[in-house]
Amino acid sequence: MADGESVPTASGSDADDRRAELDLARRARRGDAAAFDELVLRFQRPVLRFCWRLVRSDAEDLAQDTFVRAFVHFERFDPERPVLPWLIAIARRLCLDVLRRRKVSTRLETMPAGEPPTPSPEGEASFREQLSRLDRALADLDEGPREAIMLFHMEELSYRDIAAALEVPMGTVMTWLHRGRAQLKRALDSVPPA
Repeated sequence: MADGESVPTASGSDADDRRAELDLARRARRGDAAAFDELVLRFQRPVLRFCWRLVRSDAEDLAQDTFVRAFVHFERFDPERPVLPWLIAIARRLCLDVLRRRKVSTRLETMPAGEPPTPSPEGEASFREQLSRLDRALADLDEGPREAIMLFHMEELSYRDIAAALEVPMGTVMTWLHRGRAQLKRALDSVPPA
């Protein structure tokens, strides 16, 4: 089973996960609160990560608001489609509303490490500096390319799911990814390491 999980192509496990998600979505749409709770458990981390990347300090509240809105308006959801892009679209609108009200760009912070740091202090400092450089380069991207890159590379969404989440055509997603990657490469290549 571990071998099947490491293969990046669609596997039986992926198909089973998709069928389970579809079943949960259908049940939740019919008012099954337990099914909705299971969807929340499945998707709370990616929604929280997305919110955190956009607004930092209010991320937990916005992620929670995303699920509240989803629950209240679940009748609008097409249960034949993947759930995560729909949740990301809700989260994105909530985050952009907060950013517009603040009229302040998000403050750059070092992303908390989810895994143990590099054993040596020099290694950890180097890792944090690289992460900080990447964070600054991402923050300098326009909104569309930044969100597309986060969803593709960090949340591993497909082009179609990103298009649904950001409510743009798939061609726009491909353009944003191409431009964003090129801008990131230029920004990271031009800054000498510390």
